[in-house]
Amino acid sequence: MALSPAMDGLTTPRLRIVPLQLDEAFAMVHGQRPVEERWAPDYPTDASLVAASLVVTAEAEGHPLGPWGPYQIVRRADRVVVGGVGFPIGGPDAQGRVLMGFSIVESAAGESYAAEALRAVIAWAKMQPGVSRVLAETAVTNSRGVDVYEQAGMRRAGSDGQLVFFET
Repeated sequence: MALSPAMDGLTTPRLRIVPLQLDEAFAMVHGQRPVEERWAPDYPTDASLVAASLVVTAEAEGHPLGPWGPYQIVRRADRVVVGGVGFPIGGPDAQGRVLMGFSIVESAAGESYAAEALRAVIAWAKMQPGVSRVLAETAVTNSRGVDVYEQAGMRRAGSDGQLVFFET
């Protein structure tokens, strides 16, 4: 896996993880698809739409998210976007913790793309100054999400009955 210090992209054996650009975020928020079809038919996911809204809002307020924002998961074989990964609440908090999240389109589920992308982004995050732990959470009922976080090397850190918490 090649890491970029500015997080302008990560490369894994099967994926390229690239920042969600403002123009694509804007297109998502407004229900548009790129002229050059680079998105899986079932992309964007609901989570990707939320992330796109964050990008557009942050830019409009003059506070771009920088490297602690959302990324698109691009399948290298055909250069199609199949999901998203990133930091839903930004960079590290005062204790050095960052929260991660992911989404993957149904048409690419079961290919382990999400776990591969998470591993790459977790490795990048852990190399950043001030980061002590990488956290994630998912609904107790989301067995696929639980499996993906575990496949990515995260360990269960607890549950409140509704959410399962992970850390690495």
